[in-house]
Amino acid sequence: MKKVKIICTVGPSSLEETIIKKMDDSGVDLFRINLSHTRIDDLIPIAKDLKSWTKKPVCLDTEGAQLRTSLLRNEIIVKEHDKIEFVPQSKLTNKSQIGIKGGQINEVFKNGDLVTIDFDGAVVQIIDNENFSFQGRVLHSGSIGNNKGVNVDRSIKLNRFTLKDEKAFSLCQEIGLDHIFLSFCSHESDVEELRKRFSYEINIISKIESKNGLMNLDGICKKSNALLIDRGDLSREVPLEKIPLAQNQILEKSKKFDIPVYVATNLMENMILNSKPTRAEVNDIQSTLNNGAKGLVLAAETAIGKYPIDCVRIMSRIIHETINYKYDRRNIQNLFNPSFGRIIEPHGGKLVQQFSNDQSDHPICEVEVNEKIYTDSFQIANGTFSPINAFMNYEQIESVLNENLIKDSVAWTMPIIFQIDKDMVNKIPDSGSIYLKKENDEYPYSILNIDKIEILKNKNKLAELWFGTDDESHPGVSKFLSSGDYIISGKPFILNNYSGSANNKYELTPIQSRFVFDHNGWHNIIGFHTRNVPHVGHEYIQINALRKINADAIFISPVIGEKKIGDFLADPIIKCYELLIKEGAYNPYGAIIGSFNTHSRYSGPREAVFTALCRQNFGCNYFIVGRDHTGVGNYYDPNASIKLFDKLELNIKILAFDPVSYKKGRGVIEKKPENKEEDLQKISGSIIRNNLMNNDQIPPYMMRTAIINLLKKMNPEFLFHQNKNDQK
Repeated sequence: MKKVKIICTVGPSSLEETIIKKMDDSGVDLFRINLSHTRIDDLIPIAKDLKSWTKKPVCLDTEGAQLRTSLLRNEIIVKEHDKIEFVPQSKLTNKSQIGIKGGQINEVFKNGDLVTIDFDGAVVQIIDNENFSFQGRVLHSGSIGNNKGVNVDRSIKLNRFTLKDEKAFSLCQEIGLDHIFLSFCSHESDVEELRKRFSYEINIISKIESKNGLMNLDGICKKSNALLIDRGDLSREVPLEKIPLAQNQILEKSKKFDIPVYVATNLMENMILNSKPTRAEVNDIQSTLNNGAKGLVLAAETAIGKYPIDCVRIMSRIIHETINYKYDRRNIQNLFNPSFGRIIEPHGGKLVQQFSNDQSDHPICEVEVNEKIYTDSFQIANGTFSPINAFMNYEQIESVLNENLIKDSVAWTMPIIFQIDKDMVNKIPDSGSIYLKKENDEYPYSILNIDKIEILKNKNKLAELWFGTDDESHPGVSKFLSSGDYIISGKPFILNNYSGSANNKYELTPIQSRFVFDHNGWHNIIGFHTRNVPHVGHEYIQINALRKINADAIFISPVIGEKKIGDFLADPIIKCYELLIKEGAYNPYGAIIGSFNTHSRYSGPREAVFTALCRQNFGCNYFIVGRDHTGVGNYYDPNASIKLFDKLELNIKILAFDPVSYKKGRGVIEKKPENKEEDLQKISGSIIRNNLMNNDQIPPYMMRTAIINLLKKMNPEFLFHQNKNDQK
């Protein structure tokens, strides 16, 4: 299905580089300059700015053949039976007069005419005239503002283009604008005349907003590249209750000529002042799309509204849900599934969710598990490991380790296994369901539906494939080889009534993080995985990553699971990042902390890819990777992780950074070959950790002063993991 275009009008609310770039990134296909509300002297500067900020086409919307009010400083409220005076713009002499531009007033106004101002403004009857002054009586109260459309209740002849239009056409050619919205197109000859004004091929979007345009629709379709239905101006000539019928007729006609139709006016007017559209507006947009519209135009919403970026994001979501998202419409449950619009899809296309209300009075068996199995059970069930939905069997482990693939040729690098010893094998059934219980907990947290129990064959060979070595001094190898020689495969279902763990500080599930991202209007999100408090090197990498892709936000994931002696505990990491956010370190970008309850596999490049895929499931479309990412000792080439990312076909993109150092006079820089080692001062988490342990000074170039002061206030026993009873 063809993509539905989003056309956004630029104006005071959106004419800023960062805003335009975010609108572009959020789904805009065309940026519109409305000549009716733009000074001719500003046209080229605005167009040049837009062309430098975005690669999306920039289009001009002409003034066209329309009468407009002129030079009113303030909106005038008129009441029934009031008398008002219309004069040409050039003959305004006092504030009580209403200027008219766009046509010769003595040629378009006659006694007895009904004149409507804007599509919901005043209605006036012309009752007298003298020279160039026309008197009118107000028949319907309303407002009269500057530069508002004026309509006469009979056919009048106006010039196709205003003088301002003609000047604009010349300027457009200077800068190469090739998309033109032709306002008040009434005949195919209007389209032909516009093409003559340009020395090169242009795309003409003819605006249907008058009776003449409707009556001559066939000819206009033949000559135009696209149509635009301006429902606002059209409603001055077509009764309001018939506008939907007119819109559908135009859409049906367009199918005959195979010409796209865009729709404008009142799409999300509520968002001029409010952060969300109304339900009626959403319904209108969906109905318009279902009837065949190929584009939607945001006007005041993005030109003068308070939420131009949000408008585009919400419009993108509505389009996605209406046109692109495929699901079984008969299944009511789909109505309750979260809709995340432009947020990246989970790895494999579907977020796993495995929870159960089943709590039998007579459990088959209860098995007590360690922290590793406990956290893996949760991450499988809540979708962090999507599309993985079960502890793996032997065949699946081999596929992952030999081919980096799981079923359906989906990339995956990490075995997710449930190792048990011979004693436990003798205690549990070969099939059926068992309860899983965390060590020292009174009640179970999960039901595991057992698929099979197998011998874990060739452990040393598997270790070699997994970790790149079978050296038992490698922490990952050591842990794997010393654990049980059997595996259980099967799906875990977390019990809904399980109260959870006090260790899960600041944890967000993928459903929750995606909800927050969507609620905040974020879809361009960077994931950052960390086990350490932030130093200036981390800040440098994070901020530069945000700037590099003009991201919406960074998702900071401190690891809060199983740790080794000397690792930072969760609390200081979280508190330090909270301080960074509070101090505005990430402004103008968003930042949120979502801890990751897991354990280190110590598997170098495999783990780097694995942690990236987990962040994709949380909703991140970028992931920061450094040299020797998740490396252990000297077991892995510093670029091994990046090489593995390059080898695999993944939707999440990586942002690679070289190690950073401090250089006097320049601050934090990436370590490049051209930088002499003696000119650089190392920025090291290990040095920071040792200095904190020994109560030594932390060099100020390594860490923000506020972070240093915060850490120094903490007792070392609350900073570092010292034994298995410490908080995680």
